[in-house]
Amino acid sequence: MTSPLDLGPSEELAVDVSSISVSIKGKAILTEIDLQVHAGTFHGIIGPNGAGKSTLFDVILGFRAPSAGAVKVLGRPTRPRDVELYRWVGIQPQRTAFFPKLDVVEHLTALADIYGIGKPRIEYLMETLDLVPHAKTRTEKLSGGERQRLAIASALVHKPRVLFLDEPTAGLDPTTRHNVVEMLRSSEFSDMTTLYTTHYLEEASRLCDTVSILDRGQIMVTKSPHELVNEAGAQSSILLPAAVHQADLVVTLKSILSADVDTTGLRVRTLDTAHAFTELAAAGVDTTNAYVINRSLEDAFMAYTGRRYKA
Repeated sequence: MTSPLDLGPSEELAVDVSSISVSIKGKAILTEIDLQVHAGTFHGIIGPNGAGKSTLFDVILGFRAPSAGAVKVLGRPTRPRDVELYRWVGIQPQRTAFFPKLDVVEHLTALADIYGIGKPRIEYLMETLDLVPHAKTRTEKLSGGERQRLAIASALVHKPRVLFLDEPTAGLDPTTRHNVVEMLRSSEFSDMTTLYTTHYLEEASRLCDTVSILDRGQIMVTKSPHELVNEAGAQSSILLPAAVHQADLVVTLKSILSADVDTTGLRVRTLDTAHAFTELAAAGVDTTNAYVINRSLEDAFMAYTGRRYKA
C-alpha cells in the first residue's frame, strides 16, 4: 500500500474525486462530482447553504459512502476507512466534539500528545486564534465562536498534510475572522493542501488558488478566482441606495440586464455603465450616492448558475 509520505511532486493530486454521486432517501444530494486538487494548493468550494458542501466533505473523508464513484486522498482510497491516513489529515467540521471536562489547554495538549507534538505548537495556535484568555475554560463552557476557534486549532495541532475546513470563519467576530484568514495565508501553510468551504466569497477570493462553484449538488466550474471573475462576462454592477422604490421602472430600461433589492439598496447589472447612467437619469431614477461595484465571485456565481448568490 502506498504511504502518504511517498506522495510525489507538487503536480500530483492530493485529492482525487471521480464521478461521485450521493442520494439520500431517493433524493440526489450530489451528482457526478469530479474534483482534482493538486498538492500544496488552497482550494475553495463555494455555494449557498444546502448546495452539498458538507456532504461532499463527508464523502471525501470517507465518513459517508457515495452512491457511485471513488475518492483518493494522498493517493489512498478513503473507503473503507483508512485509519493511518487520518494521521496526515486535519479536519475542522461544522460541529466538533471536544473533551467536555477538559479546559482548552488540556484539550489541545491531549491531542498534541497523541501525535507527539510539543508545547510551542499549542502556544502558537492559542495566540493566533485568540484562545489564550480561555486557556482554563472547560470546553463545554465555551461560546459558539470560541468553540469554532478551538475546532480550527484542533485540526491544525499535528501539522497535517491535507487540511479540511468546513466554514471555518462562520460565527466569528470580524477581528478573529481576520486573524484566521491571515493565519491561513501565512507561509506556514504554503506546503499544506487545504480544502475549504465558505459562504464568504470575498474571503475565498483572497485565500484560494482555485475555486469550485457548487450549486444544487453539481460542480459548475473549477478555476482560479481571477479566471472566474474575468470569464463571468463584461457585466458591471451599480448600487442605487436611493432608488429601491423605483425597481419596477429600472428593469424596463434597455441598458439594465437585471435588478435586485437587498439591504444596501437597488443593485443593477449592465454591460455599459455610462449608457446605464444616462438612461437612469433620463428616466428620473434617483442616483443619489450611486456607485459602481467591481466584478466579484458573486458575479461569477450568477453567470454560471443563473441566479444570485444567497448565503
